[in-house]
Amino acid sequence: QPLAACVGCDRNAAQLEGAAANADAAARQGALPLLLMHADATRLPLHDGSVDAVLSDLPFGRKHGRREGLYAAALREWRRVLRPGGCAVLLTTRKAELAEVVSADPAWAKVGRHHLMIGALMACAHVLRRQ
Repeated sequence: QPLAACVGCDRNAAQLEGAAANADAAARQGALPLLLMHADATRLPLHDGSVDAVLSDLPFGRKHGRREGLYAAALREWRRVLRPGGCAVLLTTRKAELAEVVSADPAWAKVGRHHLMIGALMACAHVLRRQ
């Protein structure tokens, strides 16, 4: 019996197909099974406080465009599904926008920030804890 369940979601069916292929390859190497759902990160079909951790590669850059309010809406939803003390690791190139949203919500504590290169993009993984 696994001690954890991994759930992935995306609102884009093509992204889910790619995730399914990656999950299958990982499972063959011993990774936990991954349940994939067609869902929007701002409206997750999960119970309040039912999640220990959120890991998100937030949309950014010219390819995905800018959806006003996306980061604020996603963080509100993750605050809802994360248990108190739960962790969120959020990858983005839009550090200032994410920092502004996090600072405006006292439910989040900043734990760390790690810079990394993704191709030619300088991205940042923000580590947050839900209060």
